[in-house]
Amino acid sequence: GIKKYKAVALPAVILSLVCICCAGICVLVDLGGIQRIWRMFTGLNFLSPLAWDMIVITCYLVINLVYLYFMTSSKADPSKVAVVAIVSRFALPVAILVHSVTAWIFGLEVAREAWHTAILAPIFVASALDSGLALLVLALLGLRARGVFETTDELLTSLAGLLCTCIAVDAYFIGCEILTT
Repeated sequence: GIKKYKAVALPAVILSLVCICCAGICVLVDLGGIQRIWRMFTGLNFLSPLAWDMIVITCYLVINLVYLYFMTSSKADPSKVAVVAIVSRFALPVAILVHSVTAWIFGLEVAREAWHTAILAPIFVASALDSGLALLVLALLGLRARGVFETTDELLTSLAGLLCTCIAVDAYFIGCEILTT
């Protein structure tokens, strides 16, 4: 709902879509190959963390696709703008779940040192905010340098300030993690 960030909503959604597709590819690697994907549909085990990961990644992928469709087609139809607003209310909780489920999966890996505290999920969410915002800023700078997408210096400065805040929150969480362990 912040008007100044609406200018970069389209590149942000496209980057999100690309990143969630990469996450889905990582799930395929965990399955042991694409030939086993049918087992996720025919014998889904809800006790398996891999099933949780597949469900939230699929939900987030669908939300991104719906959001992108309505975002690109809502210019002419005002009724579609309301759908974009509704879809965006689901996007943030599902995005938080994507990173939380990944953290929980890593937390189940007993062979990994320091991946077992209760704040692992908030660390993953904060780190996702860091990396996502950094990727968006770099993409916007690259698009602007090529003359493909114009953004103002004020908007990039605002995004950089938001990135600094997210990095500070992430550093605080990591500091808590180190002190706890």
